[in-house]
Amino acid sequence: MQQPLDYLKRLAQHNWLIGYDSLQFQKIAEELYLELTQLSASGTPPKIILAEREPIRFLASFIAACVANCPVFLCNPDWGKQEWQQVLNLVQPDIIWGIPHENNPPCP
Repeated sequence: MQQPLDYLKRLAQHNWLIGYDSLQFQKIAEELYLELTQLSASGTPPKIILAEREPIRFLASFIAACVANCPVFLCNPDWGKQEWQQVLNLVQPDIIWGIPHENNPPCP
């Protein structure tokens, strides 16, 4: 199901993403998609926690995960240690994408 990525590749020439570089967005999405397809080669798609602050990385990560048919859990990078511990115990992710806030401890 790489059709959305093919569509993004065609759109990248038009710089359609207001305020951001469309080509960079497309490259990030494609790189993440390739990473996920390699990890999914074992048969089970990885569970992903997405707590990305950067809008372009958030969108690219979300699209890549959806195209790769991976379960995605959207999380708040500003959560404290207790919230992160709860979600990690519940989800047991294979991948965590995102940047923790300076005032919060890193994801356990």
